[in-house]
Amino acid sequence: MTISISALRAGAQTQLDAITLFRTIYDYVPDTAPATPAAIVGNVSLDWDEANSRGLDRATFSVYVVVSRMSERSGQDTLDALLAGSGSSSVKTALEAGGNLNGSCSTVRVTTASPISITMGGADFFAYEYEVETYG
Repeated sequence: MTISISALRAGAQTQLDAITLFRTIYDYVPDTAPATPAAIVGNVSLDWDEANSRGLDRATFSVYVVVSRMSERSGQDTLDALLAGSGSSSVKTALEAGGNLNGSCSTVRVTTASPISITMGGADFFAYEYEVETYG
């Protein structure tokens, strides 16, 4: 299977759409502040030829979950649900459901979630960065 960057982005967006807590899901990095809570599929890194001369490629990308402005406490409750390792609001569960990001890869695994802050549209947002690893 050849990995297509646009198919990975679209597949991640489709999988994340199962989480009803998100108001907005982007398959690109927007230049304006999103309606929160939001998920943003980041840029994709590729490692070609992991096995057998084009037999296996590896792609990694980040998904940014933007919850609220830094000054709002209510974002923590939403974030707790999104950070769960399983369940209907779990980002990890949504991305790994079906195991192939809507057919865009052979295997997908969410490896980490790390707290970050993002500045968009002149405002600081509380967010988490999820690292996603795919093979195809």
